[in-house]
Amino acid sequence: MIEQYEQTVLNFLGPQAIEDAKKHALAQFPKESCGFIAGGAYVACENLNAKPLEEFTITDPRYDAAVINKTLQAVIHSHPHGTLIPSQTDMAQQIATNVPWGVITLNEKGIHKMIAWGGNLPIAPLIGRPFIHGVFDCYSCVRDVFRLGKDELAKENITWPLPPIALPEVARGDMWWEQGDDLYMDHLLKVGFKQIGMGEAKPGDGFLVALGDSRVNPKKRINHAGVLLGHDQILHHIPTRLCSRMPAGPWANSAQMWVRYGGPTS
Repeated sequence: MIEQYEQTVLNFLGPQAIEDAKKHALAQFPKESCGFIAGGAYVACENLNAKPLEEFTITDPRYDAAVINKTLQAVIHSHPHGTLIPSQTDMAQQIATNVPWGVITLNEKGIHKMIAWGGNLPIAPLIGRPFIHGVFDCYSCVRDVFRLGKDELAKENITWPLPPIALPEVARGDMWWEQGDDLYMDHLLKVGFKQIGMGEAKPGDGFLVALGDSRVNPKKRINHAGVLLGHDQILHHIPTRLCSRMPAGPWANSAQMWVRYGGPTS
């Protein structure tokens, strides 16, 4: 199903625009390429960042015009010798523009892959997603379950009791808990979630876990989340694995905290 979704994204952004963005990435290698899609066409921009091998900056009147005229459809840049994982800055800027962003990975041999996220892109199927931090990760899983709601999730044969609920996107760096950030305690609990006892948990609730051994998570900070479905199952997304359903028992017992959505806070 993920292959079908990737084709959906390609069609959504425009196959020719993406092909042109890839050609631009190859032409700019080993610098990061950057450009945008407006009016269905890719517009190549010069990377004016002082460190073009590591970051990009668009300073282009055509981009400004697309923003002002609300014709900006997407922003695309490359990660030479890099990964598909967006940086925290990438995520923050995507949220600020509120349009899809894309990352193209490549090396001296050619294009490797492209990923796009955010904005008005359709939501990817949950079951079977590959793990890509910041795009398809545990927070993305929880957020998309709430965004989709009962009826849309039923189309994926996922039993969920709640209507669609919009949770905010949050810019986050890979291994954020090692940097002292606290994604769930700083954000999730501020948008309407309240702590409950494990004995109170029912479908529609979420759980928080300190995942990883002493090498990965030495301070045992909460760094993982999932949701409780019907039929005594949970849904979550662990690094290196596809997003999947599992029996609730082992995770219920290992959770540091259970939470329930109670509506937006003032």
